[in-house]
Amino acid sequence: MSASAPRFPRFVPVVACLAILATYVTLIDLKGISTDEGLRVGIINGGEPFLTVEPSPRATWDAVIAANSFSAYQPLYFLIQNSLMRLAGTHSAIFFRGVNIFFLSVVLAGLLALSAGWRLAPRLFLLGLFGFNAYLLMHVLQIREYIVGVAFYVWSTWLVLRLDRRPLGRAWADVAWFAAYGLLLTFGFFVQSWVVFPAIGQGLFLVLRRRGDWLRFHAHLALSYVIVLSVTWPYLQQNHQKADVGRWGAEGTALWPQLSDGFHLVLAGHLAGQSRFTDFLFWFWPLVAGVAAALLFSGRFAARPGMPDREFKRQGALVLLCSAVSLAFQIGYFLKVENLSVWPRYFVIHYFFLTWLVALGFNYLHELRAASFAPRRLAVLLGALGMMLVASAIFQTHSYYQAPYLDTGFSRNSNWRGWGRELVQVARPRDAVLIHDFVQRSTLTFTQPIPQRLILLPELEASDLHAVDRVVYLDSSQSLAERGVLQSRLAAMSFPRMQEIALHGAEDGTVLTDCRLLVFSRQ
Repeated sequence: MSASAPRFPRFVPVVACLAILATYVTLIDLKGISTDEGLRVGIINGGEPFLTVEPSPRATWDAVIAANSFSAYQPLYFLIQNSLMRLAGTHSAIFFRGVNIFFLSVVLAGLLALSAGWRLAPRLFLLGLFGFNAYLLMHVLQIREYIVGVAFYVWSTWLVLRLDRRPLGRAWADVAWFAAYGLLLTFGFFVQSWVVFPAIGQGLFLVLRRRGDWLRFHAHLALSYVIVLSVTWPYLQQNHQKADVGRWGAEGTALWPQLSDGFHLVLAGHLAGQSRFTDFLFWFWPLVAGVAAALLFSGRFAARPGMPDREFKRQGALVLLCSAVSLAFQIGYFLKVENLSVWPRYFVIHYFFLTWLVALGFNYLHELRAASFAPRRLAVLLGALGMMLVASAIFQTHSYYQAPYLDTGFSRNSNWRGWGRELVQVARPRDAVLIHDFVQRSTLTFTQPIPQRLILLPELEASDLHAVDRVVYLDSSQSLAERGVLQSRLAAMSFPRMQEIALHGAEDGTVLTDCRLLVFSRQ
């Protein structure tokens, strides 16, 4: 019994990780996809519509790169999903989200590696705080690349902390470690452009902290960046991708509300003002880190020898630097260009760093208690923090279950699943389905296979419609102003009659106001 006891605590964090993954699997199919996700699955499918239950044979890597050339996304996530899609022979939303959950498991493994020297309670606190957050649930359970970026932040932090402490002297081993960092940076870059800013923070951390073997260390670090540049520079020369939302995003917004919403999501999983409990959490978790930092920098208290105070300062400095560099870019881009950089979804870049900072504070308080500093008071405080974490985890999971549509622009009543089902019921075998653009075609056909002929709106006049009885068009509120022009175009092609058919809410059957079907028929 006593021999097996030490192994039990080491097994508990793994069980906690499995519980987190099981929660995400349980919630995996609560909602359909958004148009942003539709754009991504369209790229994954090489620009081809989803016409059958099997992936398109034309969805090759070259097709993926070509379909992605018009966007500002990096290609690696799409190539990974494309490869797995073709290997498994399926392109369901559950499959793609399952890949994201796999990357979540990679993140959790990284958290376990980072906290390997921690006691059991702080490790469980870290996992619970990180894993049970409605904002992270949103990012993992959407078909987007953000969770892969988070995996980069976690594992690159683990590697940087080791490079910082590495005594140089074993030539080939040293080269291998720094080369591994260069390869990891390269991987991160091809997943998401945002990784550049935490990487800058990591570079500053390594350069500013190093004292011994200064020249050798920086020569090895330069190797890491040579690897990155040698791979990414040729790609950048051939792929001039640029984020451009038309500069309209600079109008009518102020900086502080954007920052407030973004950090509310990161720290509390919800937008500011969405609930009193999460507004409280937004102030409460930074307060935990702040109290721990005040005790740490007061110099009056010391943790156990195995986790010295300077280690807390070292790790805290790294994550703060990474988050600060990223925030500086967001604010600068907002002030000089547009508000794209402070849209709520992009604050996921701070998620790991701030979560780690709060958990680091909890760990320091736990170590003070273990070092017999006010053990009873700290035991009560730590117990209260644990109870708050449990309450937050339950609230976050339940709130996502109730409303999983944050950042999609849709609701349970009004979504592509419901629209697709009703369109299929209205459309006849000899009809053609007219779709506004490539993004809507990808979103609609991924959500609901359409057996009828598909035509994109820009291709309308070039399409032969002689064998078509009717043209069915999915009309959204965004394209309402174009209806008159569309009616004239189809009238000129011998479809003068237009019938408007209401769509209904998938949950309660109410008539929707943001979307309808337009059926154009002959005389």
